[in-house]
Amino acid sequence: MKSLRARLFISFTALLAAALMMFGVIVWLVAREAMTNDMDDFLRGKAMLLARLMPAERLRVEPWMEQDLQVQERQFGVQVFDVHGTPGGKSSTLTIEVPLTDKVRRSEHPAGGVILETLVIGGKNYRIATHPRRDRWGEPVVMYAQAVISFDALQARQARLLAWLVSCGTAMLAAGAAASWYLSRQWLRSVASLEEAARGISSSELGLRRLFVPSDDAELAALANAFNHLLDRLEAAYKTQQRFTADASHELRTPLTVLRGEIEVALRRPRSAEEYREVLVSNKEEIERLSRLTENMLALAHVDVGDAITQRELVNVSELCAGVTARLQNLAVERQITLHHEDTTAEPLSVNADRIAVERVMTNLVENAVRYSPGGESVTVRICKSPPWIAIQVIDTGGGIAPEHLPHLFERFYRVDKARSRANGGSGLGLSIVKALVEAHGGGVSVTSEVGHGSTFTVRLPAA
Repeated sequence: MKSLRARLFISFTALLAAALMMFGVIVWLVAREAMTNDMDDFLRGKAMLLARLMPAERLRVEPWMEQDLQVQERQFGVQVFDVHGTPGGKSSTLTIEVPLTDKVRRSEHPAGGVILETLVIGGKNYRIATHPRRDRWGEPVVMYAQAVISFDALQARQARLLAWLVSCGTAMLAAGAAASWYLSRQWLRSVASLEEAARGISSSELGLRRLFVPSDDAELAALANAFNHLLDRLEAAYKTQQRFTADASHELRTPLTVLRGEIEVALRRPRSAEEYREVLVSNKEEIERLSRLTENMLALAHVDVGDAITQRELVNVSELCAGVTARLQNLAVERQITLHHEDTTAEPLSVNADRIAVERVMTNLVENAVRYSPGGESVTVRICKSPPWIAIQVIDTGGGIAPEHLPHLFERFYRVDKARSRANGGSGLGLSIVKALVEAHGGGVSVTSEVGHGSTFTVRLPAA
């Protein structure tokens, strides 16, 4: 595969060669036509001048006529014919016999005119201009004056022009190719410096180093800025991944440590069946915590790769929320929480969504509200229409959330009260999953809270 520099050089050189060739062909065609017209005008003028200089009674080309006509300097010949077409005198420069053609004899121009012809004589091409002279308008022809020139002179001039065009075009092509090679090298040198700088940025330096943005090169500046923005996104993603990995390791290590410790304690000495049962029950709780954590991490992995939504269908939000509320009633009773469902409109409210994903969103929100509200409080699931959205609110009358925690609630593994959350089996991923699934449907989620007065989580989904 050719390098970018080689491709630029070849492309520019090919374009320059094509442009020079087109220009040369146009110049050649125009110049050749101009040379031919100049030669015809020259012969026409010389034939008419010879006819004016030549007396009709004595058809002889005198030396002074040759001097006036400049036959030696211009390397052409002249001759005259009488009215019957018999050759008369000719110049010393004309060494061939040029006939008077029938086309000239049949000329009926009232003023004589000039007839231009091309004849092959002795294997060479000659251009001939013949002027049938009439003394007055419309009178009979009294003589024929003729000017003759070989095409060799014209071809020599055309050959010189062609040589100039080829040599100048070749020189310009060579100069343009050298300039393109130099300029591409200079331009790619800046790209190479950017490449070298990019290679020198390691994962540990993502937050410290950025590419230099040149002020005198708009294209390279745009490239450097785009790469720096990419580095910013990579830095954010890298930090998120590091934090996620550290948090996930910590969350996984805690239940595993508990499991290992309880099993080791149980195996130190023989125990009764009841004691073994207590160890197994405790282990079961830790395994369930591990299972929930694994499911949540798997759900986030599906969100990250873009397949969180598997199938869209028309979902009745009121029915779905009523089902979630009914399913969590036992948990609410266990926690001494009043849980109820409320519709603000009688019309059915539907969204075009993945039913399982929306059900998971509502289950996470309602379960969080029930688990983290003190006994005797209430949790309300309220559905209302706010065109073009359908809004679902989960309202609790618990202790509320401090303002400093609100901006971080939807971050992965973030917990307001780490000890209390872990005791309730929480991993800090529920709200992250809620946010990711809602945004995957084109909606949004927000929270408002006041310490001592409860919190309200609002999910907005596009109405069907």
